Amino acid sequence: MKKFFLSVVIIFLVAAVNFADVSLVQKVNAATDTPRVIQKANTQDFPMEVLRLVNKERAKAGAGPLKFAKDLAASAYVRAVELPTKFSHTRPNGTKCFTAMPTRGHILGENLAGGQTTPKQVVQAWMDSKTHRDNILNKEYKELGVVYYYQANSKYKHYWVQHFRG
Repeated sequence: MKKFFLSVVIIFLVAAVNFADVSLVQKVNAATDTPRVIQKANTQDFPMEVLRLVNKERAKAGAGPLKFAKDLAASAYVRAVELPTKFSHTRPNGTKCFTAMPTRGHILGENLAGGQTTPKQVVQAWMDSKTHRDNILNKEYKELGVVYYYQANSKYKHYWVQHFRG
């Protein structure tokens, strides 16, 4: 009987936490500086948050802000879907990554990442890598398309693609 009662209490607590007011959870987290509940992020907001963080890094370096380009986001999505099959700047069909991108623009670039679960983590990982950082801070780039893609049954599960155009 004690095990049954304990199970019911645990189920109730888990349900209560899942339906807790997010603002209250955020206040508790901020007050204690220790996360108590992992909140599910709205992944639809991830591309714009990556753009914001990238533009913040560019501003520090004296580079102008990048504008979001839907066509680059579309080509980034094509690449993101390919990454669980082949995590490389070479596409699964053997062609270069640039074949997925729109041809307009005189300079193109691609950043890939796998495993990071938040925009902040992925931008930090890219900034910690010289070649990725060089793409982010390249003053010739004017536009950016960003995609986050999740595939549960894959090596990294979380995939990120940035496509740049200047």
